[in-house]
Order: sequence, then structure tokens, then C-alpha cells
Amino acid sequence: MPLSMVQIGEKKTIISLHGEDTMKQHLLDLGFVSGQQIEIVGKNPHGLILSLKGVRLALNRGLAQRINVA
Repeated sequence: MPLSMVQIGEKKTIISLHGEDTMKQHLLDLGFVSGQQIEIVGKNPHGLILSLKGVRLALNRGLAQRINVA
């Protein structure tokens, strides 16, 4: 399921990234690696607030759509 479909408060594990190599590398640099646990802290019309490795960050829905979680 895409990360953009996860509800607030849910914890999921990153399975894979989809898209161009430069976009994948950018997400990898931010810490979005397979097997990493991620939590949705909040949502707004433009994107998601995430907790990843103890750090909160914002991600737009377009990028969140390219991250598969389980």
C-alpha cells in the first residue's frame, strides 16, 4: 500500500520505493530505506507529517505515493 493511504497514528514498515533513480536516491538520503519503521504523525491537504528514526519530517503526497509500506 502507498504511504499516502496510511492513517494518522499507524506505524508501518517501508517495503520499496518507486520512481526515477534521482528521486529514489533523495528518499534514501532522507532515511527512507527498506525495513525502516515509519509513523504518520499528521496530515494536511498538501502532505504528511512523519516520524522516521526519531525525527519528524514533512513529505508531499506525490512522494508519499511512491513509497510502499506494509
